[in-house]
Amino acid sequence: MNKRKSGRPAARAAAAHRVARIEGQLRAIRRMIEDGDRCLDVITQIMAVRSAVSMLGVELIKDDLLCHRGRSAALTEESLKKLFLLS
Repeated sequence: MNKRKSGRPAARAAAAHRVARIEGQLRAIRRMIEDGDRCLDVITQIMAVRSAVSMLGVELIKDDLLCHRGRSAALTEESLKKLFLLS
């Protein structure tokens, strides 16, 4: 099967970097839980990861639309944020 690469190389590199940061955040959350950190502190970090994952999705979709389908008036950055439940 021939897979088509999505997005520009620079955008893929930026997305991979975001994923690496998210992985680091998740490891930190695991340590916080294991160390018995305050629940509110853990939840705060979970919300930060949730936001980071959502923004990663927005950036991936934006890059794919711009690279492969041209600019789309129907899918603006604002509508993508709503799709991923960001304000």
